[in-house]
Amino acid sequence: FTRGTTEAINLVAGSYGRAYVRRGDTVVVTAMDHHSNLVPWQLLCQEQGATLRMVEITGEGRLDLADLGAALERGPKIVAFPYVSNALGTVNPAAEICRLAHAAGAVAVVDGAQSSPHLKVDVQALECDFYALSGHKMLGPMGSGALVAKPALLDAMPPYHGGGEM
Repeated sequence: FTRGTTEAINLVAGSYGRAYVRRGDTVVVTAMDHHSNLVPWQLLCQEQGATLRMVEITGEGRLDLADLGAALERGPKIVAFPYVSNALGTVNPAAEICRLAHAAGAVAVVDGAQSSPHLKVDVQALECDFYALSGHKMLGPMGSGALVAKPALLDAMPPYHGGGEM
């Protein structure tokens, strides 16, 4: 459990990202990302000397899948994207993007803040590696959220916070 989508994504960037992203690696995000799924990756790339590659959107407000394909050719370590855009309402083909990311050798991080309250979400069917969500988007209390992750990836992550319940 986390305090929301922002904390969940920061947890992935700050723990998994710091452990596995190195100088010269690439992290892929999209031009439709909320700052919660952009700034943590910018900070990680700056800190690690990695490249942040932004996938563009089409004139219709859809993710440019051809540009995503070009970004995946570089063999990124992480592909982070919104299932549903908070600004455009675009529903991205999340399962397809996760499959493409895996085929390129990347870990898929899904910002589920907007999809969780509006879509039936099956993280196993999506085959995402990490799925972040906020409780308040689903009429829960402010400051509540979750990070759903594959157990093997959680086990491979160094502690994010030190102290109690780390």
